[in-house]
Amino acid sequence: MLGSTAHAHVYDDAEAEVDDVMLIRRTRAGDEHAYSELYRRYEYSAYRLARHLGRREEADDVVNEAFARVLDLLQRGKGPTESFRAYLFTTIRHECGARAKQEKRVRPTDDDSQIDSTVEFGAGTLDAFERETVRAAYASLPERWREVLWALDVDGRKPQEIAALLDLSPNSVSALVYRARAGLREAYLRQHVKAEAPEGDAHTEIRGMFVRVLRRTATARDQERVHSHLATCSACMKVYLELAEDAASVA
Repeated sequence: MLGSTAHAHVYDDAEAEVDDVMLIRRTRAGDEHAYSELYRRYEYSAYRLARHLGRREEADDVVNEAFARVLDLLQRGKGPTESFRAYLFTTIRHECGARAKQEKRVRPTDDDSQIDSTVEFGAGTLDAFERETVRAAYASLPERWREVLWALDVDGRKPQEIAALLDLSPNSVSALVYRARAGLREAYLRQHVKAEAPEGDAHTEIRGMFVRVLRRTATARDQERVHSHLATCSACMKVYLELAEDAASVA
């Protein structure tokens, strides 16, 4: 990656006088030395956080993955605009959380009977919470979106039939279905946030931005607010990580 704890980074003394915001801007403009300076500044604290949150032996991988992800975002014109440290630490927390969840799912065993056995999961049905969540998400959609989703996914109608039913062209139906499904995914995630943060909760406003951040539709200012908050709030971080996992499953 950009370096390691075993090798000191050689940099110009003048670089240390440049603030993070300027280094972020220079990184976006393609200046590799600027990102190397950001790496040097936060490498030690990043490793401490990674070792605290996850397995010590995975700290190197977690930190390098986090720095690589943030660099990729910056090079694509996304990511942090001000609070680099907060954004980096959020990325590390997210990566550690994802690895911990993955570890819980994987249970090494030599027992073939366990590997070959059938695992029941609600007999293919959703539990009460999920049913209510899906129902509420669907009900929150505009009528036109509900109509096209019901015709396609419940009634099993073909796009050509729906086009005639709604007096639209096939291309318009395809565009409508795309928007409706994207809207349903976002509405589903919002229902999860709502369940985790009842009205009146002090963190409701921040949690209300989680879906837009995860779907990459939030403004740069809102992204900064969310990542800065997550860097200091473990309760909201827990909700964010769970929501991120749900977002991946419905992507």
